[in-house]
Amino acid sequence: MRFLAIIILAIAVIAAAFHFAKPLPSTNFDESFLPRANYVRYIAAGNDASVAGLFWIKGLTELGDSFLSGKEYAYLSHVANLCTELDSLFYTPYYFVSAITQMDSKDTTDFIVMDRALRIYPQYWRLAVAHALRLSKGPYPNKTKAANVMRPYFDSPDTTIPPHIRTIYRTFELDTMQTETAIEMILNDVMQPRFKKFRNSFYNKTYRVLGYRGRKSGADSTVFNDVQNTIDLFADGKISPSQAYNHLLQLKKPEEVKPADSTAVDSTKADSTVINAVAADTVAAATDTTNN
Repeated sequence: MRFLAIIILAIAVIAAAFHFAKPLPSTNFDESFLPRANYVRYIAAGNDASVAGLFWIKGLTELGDSFLSGKEYAYLSHVANLCTELDSLFYTPYYFVSAITQMDSKDTTDFIVMDRALRIYPQYWRLAVAHALRLSKGPYPNKTKAANVMRPYFDSPDTTIPPHIRTIYRTFELDTMQTETAIEMILNDVMQPRFKKFRNSFYNKTYRVLGYRGRKSGADSTVFNDVQNTIDLFADGKISPSQAYNHLLQLKKPEEVKPADSTAVDSTKADSTVINAVAADTVAAATDTTNN
């Protein structure tokens, strides 16, 4: 009973001390200044993962406040960088950074975070897609690196990867090339057995390389159909590589076409005549077979 009275008295003293004590000053924690990970490790005393979680919770709290106040929160990638330096297996920051970072953000700290994400979690191809798109369409486009990020997923055994994601690295590569080089590479790809089942993707890639960005009605639709027909004839061995190459270059968007000498123009017209004739013969043969 005597010990119980002592305990109650101690609790009362502590409660009174808290009640009459002055409030603690604000820490004014601001993510614009974050400690270095190697300094935090000394304080963490081996509890790096736990401390990383605390920093991340604070970062999400600030992010939520920014949504409510309408102010931009520019430090999420910095918090994520610190957290994943402390605990590289902490997946959540990678996911948030890949999903929330604006495509045109000039702060490229997210590049550091996502490079680390792909080293630790290479099997998560969605993270790679987000990183590649940011690299290719951000304020400092680097389509070569975007292609390198996505190239390993072409022959990945992961059955959840869609076909257009497997071949997207070629799109990034083609965007770094001159039209002539890009057309040559596409035609080379068309003839490779490993790309055989992706023929449909070559139509869109060629269409984009030629300077078109949307399959519209009218003239643009006619160009797309011509591109598709030319690639099909070439893939089936009905026209030569030079005929396909010259005809596709002829389809380049008019405002981007460079002046050519008369010989090249005559050659292109001849190739176009051959392609149209072969296409007509193919249709006629198919019609005769159907009628018979």
